[in-house]
Amino acid sequence: MERITHLASIAIEGEQAEEALRQAQAEIARVSRVTTMGELTASLAHEVNQPIAAAITDANTCLRWLAGAPPNLEEACEAAMRVVKDSKRAAEIISRVRLLFKKGAPERELVDVNEVIREMIVLLRNEVAQYSILVRTDFATDCAQVMADRVQLQQVLMNLIMNSIDAMKDVKGKRELAIQLERTENEQLLVSVSDTGVGLPPQQADQIFNAFFTTKVHGTGMGLRISRSIVESHGGRLWAAENSLHGATFCFTLPTKVEASG
Repeated sequence: MERITHLASIAIEGEQAEEALRQAQAEIARVSRVTTMGELTASLAHEVNQPIAAAITDANTCLRWLAGAPPNLEEACEAAMRVVKDSKRAAEIISRVRLLFKKGAPERELVDVNEVIREMIVLLRNEVAQYSILVRTDFATDCAQVMADRVQLQQVLMNLIMNSIDAMKDVKGKRELAIQLERTENEQLLVSVSDTGVGLPPQQADQIFNAFFTTKVHGTGMGLRISRSIVESHGGRLWAAENSLHGATFCFTLPTKVEASG
């Protein structure tokens, strides 16, 4: 009886340890997101300021039309509608940022990966423009939905895109970011993020997914490790390869039919 009680106690302790590990990994992932978002503060401020400034301009225009003698109600209504449109755009940007800071347990739902990619491109638009990077996309034309945690997929894509941007910041010549999504023959989605940057670190390419390994001055060395863990938890795989001419390509797969392991 004592042996059974002892074994039960060990099992409970093991479950508690696993739960503590999951919580620690989730917290590290959140901190990684916060760190990355901190790098984007100026860009995001500019992104939000645009629709707010447009809304203010349209509101003033609306007031001018209403103050006329007689007031031009048609023009005033059109200006008011533009205020609503710009305000919604600002709210959507803030909503996307809040999701990336979200703290909590992963939530699996049916996610359109095409849509998630578009969201990240919009969110990182000013970073791309700042370094004159051309973005090319090639989306899957058929269904691109998977059962996944939307916030975690956003984190993976943001990390890979930001890495590509960093790799091209100081490159002379063509700076091109290519994001492709396609379905494979074995019922999977294949996402690839390719750039024309400096490529993988020489003699260290096999270490880039190791925890705390980084080539950035202020890098945490956790971004790629966390991204790989997220992809694998969804039943997929994440890897990297040198491009034949310049830069590197990061690819990951996600299953579309079989439910991913939790």
